[in-house]
Amino acid sequence: MTKLHLHIANAHHTFTTAECAIFERAAKQAEAFVSSIFAHFDYEVDLIVATPSFLLPTIAEDGISGRTYHSRLIILSIDKQQHAINEDFVFETICHELSHSLRWEKVPEYAETLFDGMILEGLAVVLEEAAMAATQRPTTQYFLNTMQQTSTEEINGMIATLKDTFDSMEYDYTRVFFTGDNTLPRWAGYRLGYYFVKQYLEKTNRTIVQATEDQYQTFAKVLRN
Repeated sequence: MTKLHLHIANAHHTFTTAECAIFERAAKQAEAFVSSIFAHFDYEVDLIVATPSFLLPTIAEDGISGRTYHSRLIILSIDKQQHAINEDFVFETICHELSHSLRWEKVPEYAETLFDGMILEGLAVVLEEAAMAATQRPTTQYFLNTMQQTSTEEINGMIATLKDTFDSMEYDYTRVFFTGDNTLPRWAGYRLGYYFVKQYLEKTNRTIVQATEDQYQTFAKVLRN
């Protein structure tokens, strides 16, 4: 049974037949990978591929971004003027978004605090990294490379800047997770989330599959006590 149902929004014929075939292959491969490690991927998800808008801009360096609107709806935004359509990038981004889908479908809690939000995104980044390694794909996406190349000094600086707001439910999401400013680098929330989840897996010997189902308070107990 197909679990990932691909819909290509292409009324203006922006995407060629060959490019649509790339989306189809990447979706099938992402579904196969996630199904192979998550036994509880037992539900169906609509995946829409569309051109970008102000509601869902792309990462300019990669020409792609994704958003999971709820556990059964994912939208990818792709701008081939920014970057040629890359099957690995599409596969990687789908796997990232499926992490959110799986968590929201199976774990009865949502990210309320800044710390929760960082863990949510960290789980997704670690899963996309694992997907690329398991399928022997090169990690050339600028976004993932930025996560992997963030230094310990940068991590410590971000923690120092944000630690007093980790438990806050009110914070500048755009600043923390996207744009940064003169005190935070771009994607600080993602970078810290990636770091925290990697630390959690190391300290607990849990896999990314197991961790995807762990509650936020469990992460907090391991990482903040």
